[in-house]
Amino acid sequence: MENEPSLSLHLEEKLRLLPDSPGVYLMKGGEDEVLYVGKSKSLKDRVRSYFQKTRPASPRIRKMTERVRTIETLVTRSELDALILENTLIKKYRPRFNVLFRDDKTYPYLRFSWSETYPRLSVTRRVRPGKDLYFGPYANPGALRDTLKSIARLFPLATCTLDLEKTIERPCIEYQINRCLGPCAGLVSPDEYRKMAEGVRLFLEGKNRDLEDHLHAEMARHARDLDFEKAAQVREMIGSIRTILERQTVEFSMHHPVDAIALVSEGPWIQIQLLSIRNGRVSGRREVHIKNPDGDAPEDLLLAFLEQHYSQETAVLPDEILLSHSLSSAPLMSLEWMTEKKGERVSLLHPKRGERKIVLELAIDNAREALRERVRSQEDRLKTLEDVRELLSLPSSPRSIGCVDISNTGDAYPVASLVVFVDGIPDKSLYRRFRIRYGKGQDDFRMLAEVLERHFDDQPLPDLLLIDGGRPQLRASLEALEKMNRKAAPFQVMGLAKERNRTGKLERIVAEEFPEPLLLPPHRAATHLLLRIRDEAHRFAITYHRKIREEALTRSRLLEIPGIGPSRERQLIQAFGSVESLRAATPEEISRRCSLPAALAGKIRDTLIVESSGDRESS
Repeated sequence: MENEPSLSLHLEEKLRLLPDSPGVYLMKGGEDEVLYVGKSKSLKDRVRSYFQKTRPASPRIRKMTERVRTIETLVTRSELDALILENTLIKKYRPRFNVLFRDDKTYPYLRFSWSETYPRLSVTRRVRPGKDLYFGPYANPGALRDTLKSIARLFPLATCTLDLEKTIERPCIEYQINRCLGPCAGLVSPDEYRKMAEGVRLFLEGKNRDLEDHLHAEMARHARDLDFEKAAQVREMIGSIRTILERQTVEFSMHHPVDAIALVSEGPWIQIQLLSIRNGRVSGRREVHIKNPDGDAPEDLLLAFLEQHYSQETAVLPDEILLSHSLSSAPLMSLEWMTEKKGERVSLLHPKRGERKIVLELAIDNAREALRERVRSQEDRLKTLEDVRELLSLPSSPRSIGCVDISNTGDAYPVASLVVFVDGIPDKSLYRRFRIRYGKGQDDFRMLAEVLERHFDDQPLPDLLLIDGGRPQLRASLEALEKMNRKAAPFQVMGLAKERNRTGKLERIVAEEFPEPLLLPPHRAATHLLLRIRDEAHRFAITYHRKIREEALTRSRLLEIPGIGPSRERQLIQAFGSVESLRAATPEEISRRCSLPAALAGKIRDTLIVESSGDRESS
């Protein structure tokens, strides 16, 4: 191994003692800053390769290695374990030299409880091993809703949360309108229900021919039993299914799970598009948009995306992954963990012809269109931020703009919110909400001071911080920052307030640097952005305030019910997690989950329903 001359003796010793085993490595700079987190099947070979003269490296990696002062390693049992640990550490430290795909959403799946006597569908974001079936992911909520609506129209599947192993006296209204077979009341046998559920499974798996054969066999069976009414119902179901399937305009002959992943670029911007093909149809997608200032190779970015996406607990590996760029043999060897996770081989292909090429081109076309739209939107946002700079006489365009808002009713349940927009769009990872801690009394100035002290004691101020209020609120905020030795830069903190005159409401900006309030021109792009940020802070605060107030009022109402004391009140909230979930539960579910008498559970349900209707009328 040829080391760079600049390596310290400490670093050379670390490299010499690296273990030849799978694990995770942390590259650290000065003051123990985590610069980069990686994983490898062989820590010794992988980490040493960063410091070899013969190894070509991207500008990003060269910058990183120049700043490395020490290396820490964590040995794992397998490469898959190393990948999972790497993903956890990347989310924890967010190292500056890792390529971070910030779309951290976990997409919903449809779970079919196949292990139960009476299988039901539910929406989940966690895929657990076992006999239950999972379909998805559904990146488009509309597609998920359409799927559930189609199933509800076609198949009378139970949708409640009752314990179907127990029998109740009479079924609910879903049975009366022919939307359920009534397993809760013992009105259908497990075998009959399972035959209907088998049709749902075939429908979700896209096995259209098998589904029709299954239904034709059911129709013939009912006809043989002289049950012509049920035979007619099945015939209508076959017609409805054909109508629904005719609406599927994009369909492929491949019926094994396939993901197509395309990467396109324009200048420093990268767009990655993942299309999930299940049973020959596009069932979901994921889009990631990142900046690539150091010019990392597309192959390296694709490899990083594969590792981050499929290492998530909810990610299901398909049989094939189609890639817009071919990977060399070394990266392909580093993806052996996929086989370990899936339990069988995963094929990574760069197709040149045939149907796989058509599928991949569909992903590429969608990626290009999404990137064009993103770039146009980015340019518009940058122009708006420049307009904010000109309007407010700022020294530079504010990349980050935050807003603090207070919400209370008198002195009851006071809360506050902080929202932050980065490059003109909300960054919800930076949103914060606060329950005001100080004693009784309505004092917006003390509330503002408390929020600023609690949050900005160890966090930097955004480029522009808006305070919802006029000059008194602004002065209270500046004084609070000064007490913390966090004096704001000129034009960094401003107040945003309404002013009423004969013509109506006018929005104005107040700042220590402005001798008079600045009226915001109503048709200017900067005005629209500033008001949107203020309104978002208000929405975030008032939503939190209503949640706290409703929970407090509901808990007090629960304590008024005979038989409910503090212990049972806590048990109810803990069992259901929130007032909304408790209100949505049936009396049977409340009774079962909290071991309460049926009559008491019914009283709880009635109380919450009456309270909810009263709230709607008063609003």
